[in-house]
Amino acid sequence: MPELAEVEIVRRNLSAWWSGPATDVRVLDDAVLTRGSPELLNELLRGPEPTMDRRGKYLIARFAADRAVIFHFRMTGKIVRNAAPDVRFARLAWNSAGGDWLVFKDSRRLGHVEAFDAGELAEYEPLLRMGPEPHGLTGEALSMRLSSRRRLKDALLDQSVIAGVGNIAVSEVFWRLHLAPDIVVKDLTPAQVAALAAELPRYFDELLLEQFDDEVVYLGEGKAQNPFAVYGREGDACPRCGSTVARVVIGGRSSYFCSGCQ
Repeated sequence: MPELAEVEIVRRNLSAWWSGPATDVRVLDDAVLTRGSPELLNELLRGPEPTMDRRGKYLIARFAADRAVIFHFRMTGKIVRNAAPDVRFARLAWNSAGGDWLVFKDSRRLGHVEAFDAGELAEYEPLLRMGPEPHGLTGEALSMRLSSRRRLKDALLDQSVIAGVGNIAVSEVFWRLHLAPDIVVKDLTPAQVAALAAELPRYFDELLLEQFDDEVVYLGEGKAQNPFAVYGREGDACPRCGSTVARVVIGGRSSYFCSGCQ
């Protein structure tokens, strides 16, 4: 599932691939566009190349006159570069000046695209509610955003608390910091909060460096190898202490942890 690092990979790729106005735009799945008209989307993609931005898990193509297109990938969405638009699971495709096609594909069809005319993006509620990015967030600032009675995992998955953190990141960072998967905020020491604020951006930076490629590959895809220490490794040996990695469901989401050192 895409989190901050995966969306940042797509942002960097599109910044390099998207050159000049598209001469052909194909909406291959009408359900992909959940805001704005097909005419507006077509006009924007045929215009001058945008500035690519990322906010949390949202990828934002910013055009002139405060207009924009937002890509939200949900579970399996991604954007790839291809010689033709007819990629398997393609939902939207547009060509670039270099001749390649940029294709938004999504096997589960849960992701979507939104087109914004002038002034509309400034009133977009998901961005207005979104918390700060992990990078640059101090322990003191993070502590002020955490409700003491809340489970830490629930708080971190709340995009209004901190942006871009997902279920995989929580399992991995908790393992790195020896935190129990169900720990409550009030049971954290100030030193642990400071360590959490420092470890989250470090984790995403390392994952971005390790996984950067022309295509994001999700863990559930057949060709994917598991790059994580504990996530998805129930029954395996902990790479740190050798105890068994276990799984527990918290808030409807799987949490993976070491039964010995967490």
